[in-house]
Amino acid sequence: MSDRAPVSGNPLPDAVAAFLQRHRVQGRVTVALSGGVDSMVLLDLVAKAYQQRALSAESSPNTAPTLELDALHVHHGLSPNADAWAAFCERECAALNVPLQVVRVGVNRDDTGGQGIEGAARAARYAAFAEFGGPSVFAAQHADDQAETVLHQLLRGTGLAGLAAMGELRVLSAAQTLYRPLLNVSRADIEAYAAANRVAHVADESNADTAYTRNFLRHEVMPLLHTRFPHADQSLARAARHAAEAATLNEALAKIDLRWDGTEAFADALDQNDATRQSNALYWWLKWHGVDSASREQIEEWARQLFRASPTDKPHQAGGHGIVIRRRHGRLLLERVTRSQ
Repeated sequence: MSDRAPVSGNPLPDAVAAFLQRHRVQGRVTVALSGGVDSMVLLDLVAKAYQQRALSAESSPNTAPTLELDALHVHHGLSPNADAWAAFCERECAALNVPLQVVRVGVNRDDTGGQGIEGAARAARYAAFAEFGGPSVFAAQHADDQAETVLHQLLRGTGLAGLAAMGELRVLSAAQTLYRPLLNVSRADIEAYAAANRVAHVADESNADTAYTRNFLRHEVMPLLHTRFPHADQSLARAARHAAEAATLNEALAKIDLRWDGTEAFADALDQNDATRQSNALYWWLKWHGVDSASREQIEEWARQLFRASPTDKPHQAGGHGIVIRRRHGRLLLERVTRSQ
């Protein structure tokens, strides 16, 4: 592992140590490695934590949880420097004695399926995580990223779940969880750590292109906000936490209203309720089934069709976007349809 001597005075080592303890992370950990300063600092920090745990395990084998550390670099092929970035990651991981997988993915600039380049690249990364990553994947988003995400979601008019932005962890599947150990630290602290600890990194030239929304917010909007609101990042992050708490409560309410047991949902109790509560229940029920493509307006219309008393218990039905929702004997049923149908 790394033989770089840590530099005191920076909050990152303690933040990562506390994160690992808080989430009791052990077993195989895969660091998502772009080669940029954020991910290289994360790799350096986790490699040092790995080394410390290995030493603790030698002295107290029954008390020190183990880590198995590796890294994953997703080669999108979108930049003329992509090969150089992959080679850089290989050299740095070899120096740290961290196994690295370089996964090449195809992202078509001319056909992104309506996601845009950023969305298509993100989808390709998550697919690579699923196939090649360990049960725990570490990503390097930080507090500045969080603030930019909240602002972007606000401008899109998103709901509470969107305003909650990024959490410290996100369950990707039954077998894999994404963790963000640096989410509560600033970009400035990351850059200071990199300079003090001589952490090498590369620069992605696309990060300066303000044609991308996130870059526009980062380079144009946030600096302007900071001139009037110096603590805008912390305020936006706090708003995200409030939104996450409210979203959790809304989900809990939906489970009560639908008598959701993880498998079945019953609509009867909502027939006499207000439209907001009906839409909330339907939104979460669809989310539990992995359906997130419907707009708020569409969900409200479906709720009007589904949550209404029927003296003859005639089945109700609503649908669109490749799904049909049926209500039979009070139960909600989801059917996915193909274009041929």
